[in-house]
Amino acid sequence: MLARNRCFSVLFKNSRSFSALNSSVGSGHNKWSTIKHGKAKNDAERNKINNKFANQIAMSVKLGNGITDPTMNIRLATSIELANKNNVSKKVIENAIRKGSGTSGSGKDSNASELCVYEGMGPGGVALVVEALTDNKNRTIGLIRSAFNKANGSMTPTLFFFDKRGYVTIQPPSELDTEDKVLESVLEIHGIEDITPVHEDPQDTDCDTETETETTGPTYEAVTEPSDTNKVAALLKERGFHIKDLGIGYNAKPDMAVSVQGDEILEKLQKLTAALEDIDEVTSLYTNASDAGNA
Repeated sequence: MLARNRCFSVLFKNSRSFSALNSSVGSGHNKWSTIKHGKAKNDAERNKINNKFANQIAMSVKLGNGITDPTMNIRLATSIELANKNNVSKKVIENAIRKGSGTSGSGKDSNASELCVYEGMGPGGVALVVEALTDNKNRTIGLIRSAFNKANGSMTPTLFFFDKRGYVTIQPPSELDTEDKVLESVLEIHGIEDITPVHEDPQDTDCDTETETETTGPTYEAVTEPSDTNKVAALLKERGFHIKDLGIGYNAKPDMAVSVQGDEILEKLQKLTAALEDIDEVTSLYTNASDAGNA
């Protein structure tokens, strides 16, 4: 399975879900101040979620050759579906589509927005790849470099630690109720290199799970060549599979995975990934830390 972030969460279960308002009042703090503080925090988290999904939608349009019709751009359709499930407003979605297509009319947003990939080495010799959608490369690289510097890391080539692969995360139709049936049903789909079950941790997410309406069931991930991703997703959809997610990412090469040693190194790595995720333009993070899923 590709070692990427799920729903734009950081890679070490660094969940920052919306916190409930604290009903207790500490010494020297009145209830109104507590409520205001809680609301401001929730608003900031909501803005962050909106921005991440907006970037994902804009990126889907750009990578889909500017096609803004979800029925003709399966990656865009999937991005919109995920955004809707996380209560992203219709206005945010529409603006993101315009940004990706270059028709926002702002003279700045979309025409200048670029997909950028940044590479760096973090604590413990862990390699990271950072993807961003930005209209100001100097600002973005400055923020990313600052995050690496504060973690005693460095921006240096790391792409050779990874293979670039497409992925399609799917749920099979109800009649395909065993792994063998799933594998048999996709044997004839050209472009699938591998398909494996995904054992998801419901707590390992930054998504608003209260809005989740999908039926529960097994989830699988099909790995493809990057150029085959959309075609494979369309064929899987024709066979009745529900497309939960798709995209192109970076999979750490097995012989170049790094085991994170010690709580101190892990904590530093968590802080670095959190700092990178907090940058509005960042859309995805990838790491070759083999213990990321167990932290």
